[in-house]
Amino acid sequence: MGRTSGTSVRGLLSECPCFPAQDCQELTDVERAIETVINQFHCYAVKGQKEYLTPNEMQELVVQKLPHLGKVRCVGPLEEKIECMGDPDEAKLEFGEYWDMMGDAAKGCRRK
Repeated sequence: MGRTSGTSVRGLLSECPCFPAQDCQELTDVERAIETVINQFHCYAVKGQKEYLTPNEMQELVVQKLPHLGKVRCVGPLEEKIECMGDPDEAKLEFGEYWDMMGDAAKGCRRK
């Protein structure tokens, strides 16, 4: 996932030489959802480096931004992963790991 600081879906698309700039005006619902997931990482990555989330920051994100998922079984494994990260103030969760955790939460909630 490389560069994440200040990254947006619109910005990534506008940098792609095979994607005409005029096509980058309106994002789809899925593109906006992806942009929101990216932006939330950066909003909660406040201690130390903005390229990482601490377990405490990740837990705060889950509690504040995924409150309804916390009431069902899909987030249980997510909370277990947060607990396994180590020291709540010192461990670092990179963007790729965060993205994987969000994907795991989504997988747990998919329609059967």
